[in-house]
Amino acid sequence: MEIRLPISTHSYVSVCVSVVFIIAGVSAIDVFTPAEVFVENGTTATLSCSFKSKEVVGSAASVTWYFLAEGDTGQPTSIFYHAGGRLFPGSLPQFKSRVEWAGDMNKKDASIRVIQMQFKDNGTFSCDVKNPPDITGQMSVTKVRVVMKEALPHTSTAVIVGGVIGAVIGIIIISVVTYLIIRRQDHTHDYEGCTSLESVSSQNTRVGKKAESSNDNSRCSSPSAPVQGPVIYAQLDHSGSRNASVHKMEPVVYADIRKN
Repeated sequence: MEIRLPISTHSYVSVCVSVVFIIAGVSAIDVFTPAEVFVENGTTATLSCSFKSKEVVGSAASVTWYFLAEGDTGQPTSIFYHAGGRLFPGSLPQFKSRVEWAGDMNKKDASIRVIQMQFKDNGTFSCDVKNPPDITGQMSVTKVRVVMKEALPHTSTAVIVGGVIGAVIGIIIISVVTYLIIRRQDHTHDYEGCTSLESVSSQNTRVGKKAESSNDNSRCSSPSAPVQGPVIYAQLDHSGSRNASVHKMEPVVYADIRKN
């Protein structure tokens, strides 16, 4: 007797699809574009798009750009397709011969250029990247606004970067000037010692008097230097005789005797 087990077709297909996905190792891919871009009417616009994939970018990787006009509620239309190093125009006549490739798949850059932007190009541009087996993920959307030159935002990336660089340079200059000023002030307060004549004069004026206050003493003495002793003056007689009428005198010689 032959026994047969009923197997539904739907279950069989589900099992096969699951096996294929497990073997292929399908994973997600992340796509990034700016949220909003302002473009001057009649100029060329670069629409940036980058992606992040765990797999090495191969020849099977592809990029598709879509466009949906402002106020349109339908489905977006393909305007550009890149795959295997080849470029294919989209199906929208509005962008015929106006879209150029500006990316580098090896650098994970999927950007494009749109020549001669017009007011009718206002709308939503979407970037979709596939890098098998990374094929799941959502498109990234950029809102493009074509305006006159006078209506362009005054704040741009270059202005922001220039402002940051200027602020950093200003802080460095202020720090250097402050350091030099403090250093100069410290130098003017350095200890200046007294000369021998000042020491003798000050000692003569203090004969028979009490010692002055610590403020006066600190003027001619350093806390870290030895205390200056009395100064001795001597005259040397080279005449050879005490009764000689003419004495040959040496210049005045003095010596500082310092106390430890």
